[in-house]
Amino acid sequence: MSPPRLGALIPMLSVVDLQATRAFYCDRLGFRTLSAFGEPDPRWCMLERDAVRLMFNQPPPPTADEPPRTGDFQIFYFYPDDVGALHAAWRSAGLNVGALRVTRYGMKEFELRDPDGYWLWFGQNTDEPPTVTE
Repeated sequence: MSPPRLGALIPMLSVVDLQATRAFYCDRLGFRTLSAFGEPDPRWCMLERDAVRLMFNQPPPPTADEPPRTGDFQIFYFYPDDVGALHAAWRSAGLNVGALRVTRYGMKEFELRDPDGYWLWFGQNTDEPPTVTE
């Protein structure tokens, strides 16, 4: 049995001002907004132009009690064919994967950190009810 496919990679880049970033990419570079999340001011969006998709997020400011690198929100987001199977396979192999969760924005996802501290997130669209409120 072969391991689950990782699927597409869409970078998620942290920005200081999401609205300014969206305006630049959409108004100046010809991207369009596929989706955005966060009310009343979005904190995340996915933009697209041609075959290129980019995600941007505006992370909250770090707090004094966070360990180093927790505020590092540079994320590489993968869209595997079967996020549940990938999560189960890596968990059983002993990788320190986060909990498999369903978000309010319609993704079943989990994450892990690589040895250099980069976030690797894996998600799949779902109609399942949310299991977290974040």
